Amino acid sequence: MGFRFLINFYPIQKVSRVSSSYSYKILNTPTAALLALNSELYGNSDDNPNFKVHKRWHIGHSHRQHDHHQDLSSGKEGEKIFRLGLAADVGLATGKALTGYLSGSTAIIADAAHSVSDVVLSGVALLSFRAASAPKDKEHPYGHGKFETLGALGISTMLLATAGGIAWHALDILAERWSVAPEIVNQSSAHDHVHGHHHGGHHHGIDMEHPVLALNMTIVSIAVKEGLYWITKRAGERTGSGLMKANAWHHRADAISSVVALIGVGGSFLGVRFLDPLAGLFVSGMILKAGLETGYQSILELVDAAVPSQQLEPFKKTILGVEGVKGYSRLRGRKAGSSLYVDVDIEVDPFSSVSAAHDVEHNVRRQLQQSHPEIAEVFIHIEPSTSEIPSSLTNHQGNMSADHQISTVELEQTDVEDTVSNIISYYFSEKMVVERITRHVLQGQIFLQIEVSMPPDMLIR
Repeated sequence: MGFRFLINFYPIQKVSRVSSSYSYKILNTPTAALLALNSELYGNSDDNPNFKVHKRWHIGHSHRQHDHHQDLSSGKEGEKIFRLGLAADVGLATGKALTGYLSGSTAIIADAAHSVSDVVLSGVALLSFRAASAPKDKEHPYGHGKFETLGALGISTMLLATAGGIAWHALDILAERWSVAPEIVNQSSAHDHVHGHHHGGHHHGIDMEHPVLALNMTIVSIAVKEGLYWITKRAGERTGSGLMKANAWHHRADAISSVVALIGVGGSFLGVRFLDPLAGLFVSGMILKAGLETGYQSILELVDAAVPSQQLEPFKKTILGVEGVKGYSRLRGRKAGSSLYVDVDIEVDPFSSVSAAHDVEHNVRRQLQQSHPEIAEVFIHIEPSTSEIPSSLTNHQGNMSADHQISTVELEQTDVEDTVSNIISYYFSEKMVVERITRHVLQGQIFLQIEVSMPPDMLIR
């Protein structure tokens, strides 16, 4: 390990504390002290660039708390959407129950019971969203976003159960109709369609005492559920909420189930008796796919899986656009509900002060959260940028003789600051005073930045 020296000179004018430095470029080593420092560690060099003074600037900065106004606004908007879905399910359950009672349709009554389960599920989704929107506390310092993920996982389970139920029912009807198909063909000339459309024990129940009323209720249910699907889906895409996306697909599953009932009735009127179960199988496949995708994404979030790399691309441009950032590495992200947590290592000027590096870190965090509202928190680690170190400094150690390398090793075992102070005091006595020695460790080498004060009439060449 070797040493490099970056030396700042100050005239003695009531120097009590060095708060800023003015840069001088020393073309030739001006004193025997500097030659002694260089000779003792590395040997003489007429064009040694190690005495090029590093200019340091301190930029004032202020600390701002992350503006959560947009987060609160999106949270209120999301809660309104969940409330809308809950109110719609309550209205549909009530309307279907009343329609089923007036029309005598057992299918509508069964659908009303299903809507009651939708009310329960919408209530669970609303409670999950509320829990996830709660602010951080002592027990949950990273927030409550995982409650939203758990809610999405619960809805995905319901979607899988719905898909399985539709598929089982469709296969059961398909098997029954396939078994009775020859008898129906033989008896078709002797029997007309019976009012009520009984097929293999399966009753559609729409053409009862008030078929128009039952049919209209089914159409209203389809329209309401499809509308809720699009409203919830767009909000989920805008906020990145997996719970909203899952709930949107739950609304669509209900709408499609009602569509299948209409298709089945239409097929019965047209004489296409297999249209109902085939449509049911197709729909169950769609719902199954949505349930698997939602459940898979929820599990990935629960185990803190990394977000896709393409989702991090916009963050890279934002980071590199911040003044003072020389590079970055280890950019990672993980989701907790609709919130995104980002980790990144940024590279800054290796000779900058701690406060200046902190200022760059603060600006990176602020710019990321302002440009990408889905980011809830940014965890930043600061690294010195090796690209900012002149190659003449890092490569000089390899050109040292063996004697100088041994001297360097011996010097490392002593107090470096005392050694430097003793050398300068020996050659300058009271004329030059060491104010501060700042050590930098870069690529396995120690760089010393020495700040000294001297009489104003002392010449520097």
